[in-house]
Amino acid sequence: MRTGIVIAYNRKVKIGVIKDSNEQRIRFYSEDVTNTFQRFDVVQFDIAFIARSLRAVNVVHVLDRQGKPVRMTVGVD
Repeated sequence: MRTGIVIAYNRKVKIGVIKDSNEQRIRFYSEDVTNTFQRFDVVQFDIAFIARSLRAVNVVHVLDRQGKPVRMTVGVD
């Protein structure tokens, strides 16, 4: 599985964009109603060729030790 960061996500239509470690932007569609994504979530995913383009499939959150989704945000004091 690849790892990347959600850089955009539309909750209404459940479509988003992931940026992977190769700086490649990959679209994904989430059919899971219990799993919502936010910008800067760290995710793992597989790649599939769907409708003549690459898509991220089987997208899941990367979880920390407490079981919470990891986010790539920076706190500034």
